[in-house]
Amino acid sequence: MSDARRDDFEATDPALASLGMIQAAHFRIRVQGARRAHVPATFQSINDLALYMPDIEPNQKLVRLECIDGILNRTGQNFVDLENALLSSPRDNSLIAQVADQWKSFPGARPAFVAFKSELAGDLAENDWLTRLRNRLGLGHHCPASGERKAFALMEYLVKDVLDEWSWVSPRGALRAFAFPTVLEAPGSPYFFPAPNEAGSNFTVDLTEGAAARPSIRELLHVRITYRPQHLVRVGELVGPLPEIRLAAKRDAHLDELRRISGRADFGAHMNGEVDD
Repeated sequence: MSDARRDDFEATDPALASLGMIQAAHFRIRVQGARRAHVPATFQSINDLALYMPDIEPNQKLVRLECIDGILNRTGQNFVDLENALLSSPRDNSLIAQVADQWKSFPGARPAFVAFKSELAGDLAENDWLTRLRNRLGLGHHCPASGERKAFALMEYLVKDVLDEWSWVSPRGALRAFAFPTVLEAPGSPYFFPAPNEAGSNFTVDLTEGAAARPSIRELLHVRITYRPQHLVRVGELVGPLPEIRLAAKRDAHLDELRRISGRADFGAHMNGEVDD
């Protein structure tokens, strides 16, 4: 995080009673904003150290999971009808469009967490793809209680779709379309773990239990886009209870991996007393 971004955060509302309240206020005011035309601090020059500066191949595919329980309630649709609309040939885009259009009513311009589809191809090919993505993307806050069901939509689109929307945001101060998330974009989440600059990316905390070590999934933020029916490619449900997450162990393992990726493994060894100074 740059000095300018930290100063911007500290100036949000110093009179608030706790750090958590200041974080929440900063996210509401400076990151998400109240209007669709808002430009998040995430993509402004004050966040220069976290901006993703290289150009990304426009035809690369991005994926994002969206919880759609609230949207289904608002539209009066049910999960089975939406699933059938997606599976029918041809697809029933009239129903799918009703769901996709609901995101247009969301206030502000909250940045979207995404991953590259190519890095999740193996998980997406499995029958339990939704559980796999929930775990691999570190979405531990989606944890239905025993007997509870939570519905999700898999959104898939091109980098080009993001760049097209960024083209009308950039004149108002969005320096780049993509950025790495900092603690200010995920206030208070125990499932988020920011990486140092030397890592070259940010990575999700893999919550999968009992899995062998595998490559970490890169995560990025991008400017808000307008969903279209073709972006909604699949739906699924998580049914509780899910296996308990050993979060401390997962965070420790993630820290070790970040030290390895960023060339700080020796620092970790010093901290753990494994080597002499």
